[in-house]
Amino acid sequence: MLPFALPFMLTLALIVTIGEAWPRQIAPGSGLKFEGLIASTLTAALVWHRTARQHDQRHFRILVGCLCAVTGMMGWPVWTLGILPSINGSILHDERESTMRLAGLETSQKTRQRGLYHWARVEPLIQAPPIAAGRLFIAEDMWQRLARSRPDTVRVRYADGLLGERVILGLR
Repeated sequence: MLPFALPFMLTLALIVTIGEAWPRQIAPGSGLKFEGLIASTLTAALVWHRTARQHDQRHFRILVGCLCAVTGMMGWPVWTLGILPSINGSILHDERESTMRLAGLETSQKTRQRGLYHWARVEPLIQAPPIAAGRLFIAEDMWQRLARSRPDTVRVRYADGLLGERVILGLR
C-alpha cells in the first residue's frame, strides 16, 4: 500500500459516513499544515516499516524509503485539507462571535461543474483579532443578502475545534 492511499480512503470514509454534518471551514490565520505534515510523515514511516521489514536487502529498503517519502508527501494536502479539518470540526467548544469589516464579496467558478462558489472577504476591526483577515466560504443565499444590503460589518460565528484550530460556523 502506498502512503497516500490511506488519507484518500479515510477521506472517502468520512464523506460516506459523516458527509457535511461536521463544520470544516478553518478560520483565516488558522491551519492544520503542520499537523498534516506530521500525519503524512507518520503514514509514510508506517508503510515503509511494514514493507521494509519483509526484506533484508539494503538497496530494496532504500528504494522503498524513497518511494514512501515521495508518496507520503502526496498525501499531505489530503490530510491538511480533507481529514484533519473534518476531525477538527467533529467536536466544537467555546462558540463565540466577532464583528468584522466586510471588505467585499467574490465569486469563483466551480471546478468541473457549473455554478459558482461564493465568498465574503472580511477584515478585523480590532488590533489583536481572534480571526485574521481573509476569505470565508458562504452560501449563495447569504451572498445574495449581503450583496443587496451592503453592510459595513458582519458578525462571524466561530468555535474552537477538537484539534485546537478555529472553525467558522457562519455569518450574521
